[in-house]
Amino acid sequence: MLGPQATLPTSQPTRQVPAGKRVAYAANQVAINMLWQAFNAVAVYFYVTNLQVSAVAISSGMIAYGVLNALFNLLAGHISDRTHTRWGRRIPYIAGCSLPFALSFIFLFSPPSLGQTGLLCYFFVMTLAFDLSFTFTALNAGALYPEMFVTERDRAYVSALQQLFGIVGLIAGVALAKSLGETLGWRSMGLVFGAIGVLSMYVSLYGSFERKDTRESPFGWREALSATFRNRRFLVYVAASFLVQFTTTLFTSASSFYTTYVIRLTPMQNSLFLGGIFVVAMPLSFVWARAAVRFSSARSLCLSILVYALVELSLLVDRNPVSLLCTGLALGVPIAGFMVLLNVLLAEVIDIDAARTGRRREGMYLGVNGCIVRLGMSLQYAVMAVFFALSGYRSGAAIQSSGTILGFRVLLGLVPLIFLLAAFVFMLLYIRMGKEQRIVKATDAPSSST
Repeated sequence: MLGPQATLPTSQPTRQVPAGKRVAYAANQVAINMLWQAFNAVAVYFYVTNLQVSAVAISSGMIAYGVLNALFNLLAGHISDRTHTRWGRRIPYIAGCSLPFALSFIFLFSPPSLGQTGLLCYFFVMTLAFDLSFTFTALNAGALYPEMFVTERDRAYVSALQQLFGIVGLIAGVALAKSLGETLGWRSMGLVFGAIGVLSMYVSLYGSFERKDTRESPFGWREALSATFRNRRFLVYVAASFLVQFTTTLFTSASSFYTTYVIRLTPMQNSLFLGGIFVVAMPLSFVWARAAVRFSSARSLCLSILVYALVELSLLVDRNPVSLLCTGLALGVPIAGFMVLLNVLLAEVIDIDAARTGRRREGMYLGVNGCIVRLGMSLQYAVMAVFFALSGYRSGAAIQSSGTILGFRVLLGLVPLIFLLAAFVFMLLYIRMGKEQRIVKATDAPSSST
């Protein structure tokens, strides 16, 4: 456990946050997870299968867009850290961007009557608006967490609440988006999700505040980047996080195609398949949290990576809805680990940096982390573009060729294994760095006491 240097310095007694405000603050995870995961799960699927936009064109465009999107996170984090207003540096962005965040999602699924080229352009314009507002909303909401809650007890309690709200959002975004879009209509789905999203963000604002006594003089742009990328522990962490989140995002984006062409599921079965993942993940998130305390977060993440890799191999051989539903339930075990452990490890990295530099830079760390992880979007769509081009996928076709179906199995069952094994190696390196740091401290201890 980190010492006093790793927490926010306060010149006044710690302000006790009422339980109602802690619950209200955690509600932002409904909007953040629901809208973002729904975008990943069905946006490309909707434009490719329902509007017959070229799959290769939209995937190729998303490769370049992913790089631009990654820069949004980097800039948003630095801008947030350097903002000073009478209302704080995080809250104004949350208040101002929450409504555009919801509206851009609604408009994305309410396209006007345009030709194929027009729809492709419309998709990227709405995606840009959605991503910009999402980045400033989610990053600043996340940056409030370590500032608002400075005790270990508060952080643990609020983190548990965030997981509960987050899983509700994940179930809605991943499991219900496709089924609601196909039953109620895509525009109605967008309206329902957008309304719930903006409501949860403004409920969250009720529970949000900033501590004036914790504001430090921020780094300049070059100094902030330099200090961040000199942190070797962060670089190893973010490499593993990038690889893990690439595989989960690829699964989210490609699963709609898998359940349409490989093993056809009804809207209800599709909801059970994806929703079952998070129903299992909800109680197991507390199990992984206890494992992190007992065995360390890094070791627990290694285990969750191995379990995820083994379970995803089942997608190579699943033959009917029942076996696929069982695979979905099993995926909930490692997914719960990812949800809990990646956040805990990033907070650990930020605390260590604060102890070293004397400044808390949640915005920059969240921004750089988001920048690097978002590059996974480019990698993801590059993989999908190659797949669409080589597998013979036909946009809008009710039945695909046997080669395309096999390609979907390899895409979801075998390709992630490569990236997960690399993530496992990075986490072993992270563990080794922790051991070396403890050895150095033990070696220095006698000399510092003399």
